[in-house]
Amino acid sequence: MLTIVNIEKLYKQDVGEWRIGKVVTLDSSYLIQLYKHNRRQTKQVNIERTPIGEGAAPLYELWFWADDSGSAKPIRRMLSKRDFKLGPSYIIKNIENMMKC
Repeated sequence: MLTIVNIEKLYKQDVGEWRIGKVVTLDSSYLIQLYKHNRRQTKQVNIERTPIGEGAAPLYELWFWADDSGSAKPIRRMLSKRDFKLGPSYIIKNIENMMKC
């Protein structure tokens, strides 16, 4: 089970033109609620706490639904536990990069 120390430090951080408005810790995932500055557009980013794979290098999924063309599709990135130890700014950088795709 993934535990991210200081996940609450993501709150009110900017992610490109979005801002983090809420961070919720659930048993199975972390939910990060993003909003645009007008608060009319929102997006939820998920970090799954259950690893995919076993052994020395399990991976954790960072994902959200992209709905740019009218049909939602998941945008995913797999990260190692070591990646999350790089801190909140590393998580923000990954979310920004995923939104550019």
